[in-house]
Amino acid sequence: MLNIINDVVRFPEALEKGRTVSRTYHTYPYRVYQASCVLRGFDYGFTDQEGMFFRTTIDTDAQIISPYEVKVFVTFGFRSREFDKRTDATIKYTLFLQLV
Repeated sequence: MLNIINDVVRFPEALEKGRTVSRTYHTYPYRVYQASCVLRGFDYGFTDQEGMFFRTTIDTDAQIISPYEVKVFVTFGFRSREFDKRTDATIKYTLFLQLV
């Protein structure tokens, strides 16, 4: 059986280089055979006063923790020349679970 879960994580505004948010999904009574996570989209930005030079890192990963538990990790990192821009982000992803 294939289970498709659409979810969103929100990174609040902060002065940090990169952050990771994790979500745990419980599938009991179905055992997880395979798990994959796909990035669906993101939203971020600077004001005109903060400049236009930047670099963004966005990553999603799904790991099977136990036969009935999957953990999704979403990492977001944003920097300019000096790694000091206040940023926030909304990351959308889809989790595909192959259950038996």
